[in-house]
Amino acid sequence: MTRRRWLTHIVLRALVHRRGRTLLLLAVLTLASSLATALGLVSASMRARVADETKKYGANLVIMPESTRVEVGSGGLRFGAIGDPAYLSQDQVLAALAKSGVKGDYSWHLKGTLTQKGVQIPCEGVDFAQVRRLSPWWQVAGDWPREGEVLGGSDLTPRYHIHTGDLFDFAGGEGNLRVRVAGLVSTGGDEDGTLFIDLKELQRQMGRPGQVSQVRLLADTVQGSLQDQAALLQRHLPGAVVKELRQVGRTSEDLLGKVQLLMLLVTAVVLVTAGSSVAGTMSTTVLERGKEIGLMKAMGGSRWDLLKIFSAEALLLGVGAGGGGFLLGGLIAKFVARSVFAADAALRPEFFPVAIGVSLLLALAGSVGPLLSVFRLDPVQSLRGE
Repeated sequence: MTRRRWLTHIVLRALVHRRGRTLLLLAVLTLASSLATALGLVSASMRARVADETKKYGANLVIMPESTRVEVGSGGLRFGAIGDPAYLSQDQVLAALAKSGVKGDYSWHLKGTLTQKGVQIPCEGVDFAQVRRLSPWWQVAGDWPREGEVLGGSDLTPRYHIHTGDLFDFAGGEGNLRVRVAGLVSTGGDEDGTLFIDLKELQRQMGRPGQVSQVRLLADTVQGSLQDQAALLQRHLPGAVVKELRQVGRTSEDLLGKVQLLMLLVTAVVLVTAGSSVAGTMSTTVLERGKEIGLMKAMGGSRWDLLKIFSAEALLLGVGAGGGGFLLGGLIAKFVARSVFAADAALRPEFFPVAIGVSLLLALAGSVGPLLSVFRLDPVQSLRGE
C-alpha cells in the first residue's frame, strides 16, 4: 500500500469509526454554511427587489446645463436671479454615459413656450415612451399622445380652457402648429401646469435640434452608490451639473444598507458560534485519539503526516458540509424571502463557492488549536495515557 493510499485509508476509517462526532461536525458546518448562504441570497434578492421598487418613483439623477445666473438687487433687497436659458447636447450626454459606464434608463426634457391667441403657454418637449416608463405614477385622463397630439397638465384646464379632444393652433418659431389634446395628466407637481409635446417637434419650433434642457436618469443602484455614479458622470460632462434626487436615491440606499447590516451581524454571530463548536469538538476528538496518535508516531509517522491526516479530515468535512449547506441555504432563503419580504430568492450558482468557502474556513479555523496540540504531542506520554 502506497503512502498516499495509507493516509487516505486512515482518514476515511477515522471518520467512519467516529461517525457520531463526524455527523455532529457535519451538522454544525452545514448549518453555518446554509445560514450564510441563505443570508446572502436574501440580501441579494432584497437588493434586486428594492431596485425594482424604486423604479416606480422615477429618476434618481438629473443632468442640467450650467447657466450663468446673476442675482438682482442689493443689500437686504433681493429680487431673485436671472439668467439666459442653457441647453445640453443629446449626443454629448450619450457619449458621457457610454464613457462613464453609468447604466440606466433616461428621458429627455426641453422646456419652452408656445403662443396660443397671444397667450404664452409653458411647454415641455419629451419622448412620450420614455416618460411613460420613468413616470409610472402619472395619472392620465384620456390617452397617451400619438403623432400630432399633446398631453396637457390638469391645471391648464381652468387657466387656458384646455380639454381632452380640443384642437389648438399654436404659433412657434417655425410657423403655426396644429395639435390635438389626447389627454390630461395629473401628478400633484409642476407637471400639472405644463403642456407636453413631442420632443422633436418642440426642438424644431424652438430651433434647437439635438438639444435639451434637462436629462432625467434612473441609474442602476446595483452598480454602486448614486453619489459615486453622479461624480463619475460629472467628470465626463464639464458643461453640465449632475445632481441626485435624494428623496428617491437616499431612501433606497438607506434601506439596502440597513438590511445588509442586519444580514452581516446575524452571519457574524452564526459563524463565531459555529467556529467555537467546531473547535471544541475537534479538541475533544484529539484528546480521545491520543493513544492512536502516539502509536502512529512510534511507528514512524512524522508530525507532518499527522497534520495531513487531521487537515484532510477537516477538508472532507468542509467540502461535504458546504455542498449540503448550499442546498439547505437555498430552501431557507426561499422560506424567509416569501414569509418576511414577500419576494422570491432564487438559488444562484455564484453562492456555491461561498457555501464551500464558509464551511472550509470554519473547519480549518476550528482545527488550528487541535492541530498545534497534535504537533507538540509526545508519543511516549500518549501511549502511557498521560
